[in-house]
Amino acid sequence: MNPIDVLNCFPDDVLPPEGEFPSRKDLVTAINAWARDRGYAFVVKNSWKTSSGRTGVIYCCDRGTKPPSTTRIRKRNTTSRYTGCLFSVMAKEDQSRAAWSLKHRPDHSHHKHNHEPSNAVAHPTHRQLSSPDRMIVRQLANAGATPKVITSHLRNTTGTLATQKDIYNCIAQSKRELVQGQSNIHALTTQLESEGFWNRIRLDDSRVTAVLFAHPKSLEYLKSYSEVLILDCTYKTNKYNMPLLNAIGVDACQRSFCIAFAFLSGEEEADYQWVLLRLRSLYEAMAIDFPSVILTDRCLAYAFTKDPKDHEGQEKWKEFYSLWHDLVASSNEDIYYQKLDEFKKKYLPDYISQIGYITETWLDLYKDRFVKAWVDQHLHFNQFVTSRCEGIHQLIKSYLKTSQLNLFEAWRHIKLVVMNQLAELDSNRAKQQASFPLKLSGIKINNTLIIPS
Repeated sequence: MNPIDVLNCFPDDVLPPEGEFPSRKDLVTAINAWARDRGYAFVVKNSWKTSSGRTGVIYCCDRGTKPPSTTRIRKRNTTSRYTGCLFSVMAKEDQSRAAWSLKHRPDHSHHKHNHEPSNAVAHPTHRQLSSPDRMIVRQLANAGATPKVITSHLRNTTGTLATQKDIYNCIAQSKRELVQGQSNIHALTTQLESEGFWNRIRLDDSRVTAVLFAHPKSLEYLKSYSEVLILDCTYKTNKYNMPLLNAIGVDACQRSFCIAFAFLSGEEEADYQWVLLRLRSLYEAMAIDFPSVILTDRCLAYAFTKDPKDHEGQEKWKEFYSLWHDLVASSNEDIYYQKLDEFKKKYLPDYISQIGYITETWLDLYKDRFVKAWVDQHLHFNQFVTSRCEGIHQLIKSYLKTSQLNLFEAWRHIKLVVMNQLAELDSNRAKQQASFPLKLSGIKINNTLIIPS
């Protein structure tokens, strides 16, 4: 038959033909395939058991429900697709329970629709995902694909009529099945344990205030490259506004890798003490050497108030920033104190409170931790800034895509980041081990370059 015109009436062969089917599933598939091309869909209206134990089912038009009352006062304007359509057919098991039969109902009022035909995509029954399609949706969602990308993939490969909302619903259903009725935090702790993540949970008055976790493969990688530990927080990763602390390491190829993550309730001293003590216990439990270099970030508050529209103020700020970095880059103590005197002469007495803040809060207490003259007295492997963490922050947020995830969902995305990152690191390390500089000649035996004399 030719495709229906949704502006016209149903065709004469609107009723599916009577017949026998090997199973109820085959029967339902057949009648809905028939209905799809004719502008309607079948759903179960009711079912019953006969005295002999056989099952009977009435399949009716999916618009057969009685429409809501139009006299009821509603807070908002709504619509309904239901028309009270009586169109239906009857299915019943045979006596052997090995097949199903489809029959037309004797009352001719059940042979006609009371509405016009409509496009197949307007019927949820025709938009339902098949079992293979649902599996594809779950696999792609677990790999970090967005519903929009998943919808495009399915339409290009399977011809499904499912909309993006249907994909959202399928993903939501798979998430509900994954948590198995648990709260998000219980689901998180369960999955951390079952997947072998090293983890610690902090509770205050039965309320979770911090969650620390590390992927087992990250810890194996850390055993080879434990010299550097970089700690920095990022924000807007979850709907609870809990800062996410990233612990980062650096391997022999100067590539950053994630060691551990912690969701914190705040950034007070007690929060960081809790994390550092747990990280210490992690290193001890896994027999990992303690890091030689630990880098943390302490944001420098603006010492000078500036108006973004004040161009003169912006130039002054650039000048200050340049002088500040010259001071920090002092190669020895004599140069440092010389530049510090010049720095003070430049801004005193006009900015006495700001200079007081910088010297008392930063330089007097912490100059040995960031001024080159003191930092270079210690082995630091050229790691003296936390900017590596910014790249990791951006990587994580490219996977999260929203700041409204619960901790369980955020952890699932972070796990993808770590797994992909470790795969790239292993690949890069393997390539490095299999290559050598062209200016060297020789052969490699057991990954050792032998250069003839």
